[in-house]
Amino acid sequence: MKKALITGGKISGIVAAVPLFLSQVPAPWDTVVCAVIIVCGAVTAAIPAPEEQSAWFPAYKVVSMIGLNFGWAANHLTMLHGGAAQSNESQKK
Repeated sequence: MKKALITGGKISGIVAAVPLFLSQVPAPWDTVVCAVIIVCGAVTAAIPAPEEQSAWFPAYKVVSMIGLNFGWAANHLTMLHGGAAQSNESQKK
C-alpha cells in the first residue's frame, strides 16, 4: 500500500509539474519545447543505452532526462540490467 501511495504521489507530481512548466514558456515556444521532449524520448527509446564507461554515456543521460525517461521506463530498466533487454518472443524460446 505504501509503495502504491508513493508511486501515485510521483505521478501526481509529474502531472502537475509539466503543465506548470509549460505555462511559463512563451506561447510561440511551447510547441518547440514539447517537440524537443518528444524527440528526446523517441531517441532514447530507439537507441540502446551505451556502457557507463563510454564517452557517450553522459550525453545519453542528458537526452534521456530531457525526454522524461526516468523511473521504470523500459530503456531505463535495460540500462540497469547491463543493456541486455529481451523481447517477449525471445523469452518464450
